[in-house]
Order: sequence, then structure tokens, then C-alpha cells
Amino acid sequence: MRFTTSLLSVALLSAGSGFASNALAATAPDSGQTQQGLEQMPLQLPERQAIDLNLPDTPDDQLTTGGPTLEITSFTFEGNTAIPREELLALLTDLQGRTASLGELQAGANRITRLYRERGYPLARAYIPAQAVDAGVLKMTILEGRYGQVRINNQAGLHSNALVPLKVLSPGEAVRAAPLERSLLLLQDTPGVQTRATLSPGSQTGTTDLQVDVARGPLLSGSVDADNYGNRFTGEYRLGGTLNLNNPLDLGDRLSLRASGSDEDQRYGRVAYQLPLGPWATQFGVAYSDMDYQLAKDFDDLDAHGNARIASVFAIQPLQRTRDFSLYAQAQFDDKRLRDDIDLFDSQANKRSRVLTLTLNGNSRDGLLGGAINSFALALSQGSLSLDGANQQQADDLSAGTRGQFTKLNPSLVRLQRLTDRFSLYTQLQGQWANGNLDSSEKLYLGGAYGVRAYPQGEASGDQGWLANLELRYALSDTWQLSSFIDHGQVRLNKDTWAADDNHRSLSGAGVGARWAAHGWQINALAAWKLGNADPQSDVDRSPRVWAQVVRYF
Repeated sequence: MRFTTSLLSVALLSAGSGFASNALAATAPDSGQTQQGLEQMPLQLPERQAIDLNLPDTPDDQLTTGGPTLEITSFTFEGNTAIPREELLALLTDLQGRTASLGELQAGANRITRLYRERGYPLARAYIPAQAVDAGVLKMTILEGRYGQVRINNQAGLHSNALVPLKVLSPGEAVRAAPLERSLLLLQDTPGVQTRATLSPGSQTGTTDLQVDVARGPLLSGSVDADNYGNRFTGEYRLGGTLNLNNPLDLGDRLSLRASGSDEDQRYGRVAYQLPLGPWATQFGVAYSDMDYQLAKDFDDLDAHGNARIASVFAIQPLQRTRDFSLYAQAQFDDKRLRDDIDLFDSQANKRSRVLTLTLNGNSRDGLLGGAINSFALALSQGSLSLDGANQQQADDLSAGTRGQFTKLNPSLVRLQRLTDRFSLYTQLQGQWANGNLDSSEKLYLGGAYGVRAYPQGEASGDQGWLANLELRYALSDTWQLSSFIDHGQVRLNKDTWAADDNHRSLSGAGVGARWAAHGWQINALAAWKLGNADPQSDVDRSPRVWAQVVRYF
């Protein structure tokens, strides 16, 4: 038995046995749950980004004994500003106080070069200049590698705000791998542009010129998709499309439009706009979404319908950006207006939720056990829910008590582990903790195409819980992939209970799937079976439960 109280449940009880029998077979979704189902997506794994700069290879530091010999007592260094003399001397202790060959001395210089490269100076080089050795003291010169000229060929006509990442690369500054990689990757992240960086010898010894070419990329990108991922009572068959206008104002900005509809008159639209502002490549944005639904099937006679309107503002700050590790901080404020009506009983329920969410998210690559790609996020939400109408407030106070302040914490992790050239293991973990009972718009849902896939969309909602997906993938070819998976999740329906009934649900399932991707198309299909005796409560049972999706990217 679910402990959530809604206007619909009250109406069903007052309507008599006709509707009550339907209610026992299925649970009706409301605007909060329906909105969640539209925006529920797993963390995405990043694609590999390339920066082809033709950086020099790190020299071999193996000792050799060939060439003339010198009696060495100590070393002096010229040009080292990044690494102190004492650290450099420590690399050459085996060459001091004895006769060393020129080959051994060159190998010692290569050690210093290697140290600089490991410290993030990709163009640094140590060498032995021509000199007269006095009292056995040998001088080594270090060229740390500095920028000569930094030229930006801005063929895309980008505004200076969008070129902020390159401002840290100044003439005369040492060429460091981390700032260079961060700057070029952030510029690559700019929508609607294509970038290319070239390093060439500078006019002065030890300098390197950097030229960054910025050209226009595609103005439009997006996708068209069809699936059966929806809830049966609001429309399980859905058709949608996403359109991105990339860099339309030459500000490094993006305008994103999303629209979708279902076979049961559910309509959804979202518009979002963001652009970089300020000296730290911060992205600022606004968004607005509008969703309308009409309940069908078992609840068709109720003439139940509703909507969700959400206005958002957000900011995204890159904290670290490399090809192997990226970290971002995001702050987002959502103003949610939710409405659920039942015309048969002339009943209306209006809710407003204001939520501030702080998120730390990122992705990484590692070489553990053959290599893996990871995505992760930790989100902390603080919000306030208000209910319109004395009757609605009284019903809530006597049951879930959701109105007022709430806090929740959502950790999530995705890892794709390479096993062999063809086999890989996909793991997804997510959870939710809350300090009290939550509205349906904030709950964790176990069922659906991105959850325990043997159960319907919206099955088993709770204030607290966790969900795990484990999937073994086999690359049959470059375009075909087969998989087998197992899912498990548990939820605590309400953080604080007001009745003695069971307050927990546990769902498990397993299945097989196939994926085909080529020429801008992607087709996913899978079949899942329940593990255990937990029957679905939000919809009828199906065995197997089949999910399918077709996406065309452009």
C-alpha cells in the first residue's frame, strides 16, 4: 500500500466501488510524477576529445657511456624558474664527484627534461651548452618553453566573452600543459564553432608561437526520437524532437528547444538559453518548460488532467577541464507550478515548489583493470512546497505532511569498464536521501526504462532509496551491440509514516538487449523479466516488459 496522499486518491474513495476497483489495479500518476518521467535520464559518458598539438616526445634518460669524459664536481643551472636548483641537483647525484662521459651527462639532462614534462611543462628541454668547464662545475641550460606570440584567427566572429579561456595563455608565460589543455577544451566546448591549435617555433630561442583557428561549425544540431518509455495512463508511446541553435548571436551561446507528445495527449515543451559570461568561463542560463497531461485508460472516465510549469535559472562553473578529468559546479533554481484537476468531481489541486539545487558533477578516465570511463554527480537540493486551498492543506497535514521546507541529497555514478576488446561492463548507481516526506515531483522512482526495467514507468516511488544497474555488453561489430543486465532497487515510501503498513518496496529484474548505431541513427531494444514476487502497483503486469527507442541525430 502506498502512503502518498493526493487529490485523486481522495476522489476515488468518494466515488464508490466503480473507480475504487480500478485504483486497486493501478495507481494514477500526477503532474509531479509525469514531469519527472519526462526529464529522467541517466548520466552520460563523455566522448574522447582530441587536441593534436604535435608535442615533442619525452627523451630517454637511460645512462650511456659513450663520448668524451669530464671530471665533474658539481652542476650549475641556467633558466630554471619553475623548479628550484636543489631539486634538479638531486637528479644528478650519481654524476657528481667522478668522471662522466658525455653520453652520461646528456642522459642526466634528459632526466631534468623528463621532470619538467612530468610537472606539466610539455616544451621544456634541458641541454649542455658549449662551455669551458672550470673546476669540474658543469653548466646545464633549461629552456622551460615560453609563449612567443599567441594569435587567435577568429573566423567565427566570436565575441570576446567566448574567447575568455584563451586569455590565460599570454606571451612570455611558460607553456604549461594544464592551462593549455583547459583553454583549448573549453573553447572546443563552445557550441557552433570548430577549433584547431598549432604550435610553431618562435622568433626567439626557447619560445613557441601558438595559433588558434576558430571557424564556424553547424548552426543547427539536434535529434528526433520515438519510444515507448512513457506511462500507460499518460501515453507510453512518445514522439519528440530536440533542436539546438548553436552560437546564434556569436556569443558562444546556445538556444535549445525540446518538444514531445504521447499517444494519450500528453504534451511537453522546453526552451533553454545559455551563454558564457565573466572572466572564469562561467555559463549562465535560463529555461522554461510546460507540460500538460490527460489521464486515459483505467482513469479515462474521471476526466483527470493537469500541468506542470517550471521556470529555471542556472550557472555552471568549470572547475577542472582535461581530457581525462573534468569537474563542474552548478547552481540551479527551479520555480515549479503543479496543477492536478478532476473534472468529474470539480476538484482542483495546485502546488508550488521552489527548489535550489547545488551540484558537483564531472567525468574521468582511468587505466584500472584495462581502462574505464566514469561520470558522477552529487546534488544537494533545498526547497519549499506550498499547497493552495484549506482542504488540500488539511489533507496533507493529516497524512504525508509534505508542505514546507525539505532537503534531499542525490549521489549518482556511472562506470563503463573495459574487459576485453569486445566485452565491457556498464554499472550505474544512484540514490536519494531526504529529511522528510516529499512531494511526487521530488521522489525517487524505481521503475521504467532507466530504472528496474522489468517494471513500468513510475513504479515504486519513495523519499529515500537506491537503484543499481549492471549490464554486460558485447560489441558484435562497430554498429551492433548485445547486452544482458540485472537491475535492483529499494525505496522507503515515506521518510515519516503515519500508518502501520509496510513502508518499503524492493524491485529486481533482469533481461537482454540490443543496440544498433550508424549513420546518425540509434536503435535500442530490450526485454526484461521480474526477479522475485513483487507485482507492479502502478500498472498492469507484463512479462517480458519490452522497451524500444529510435533516435535520429543531425
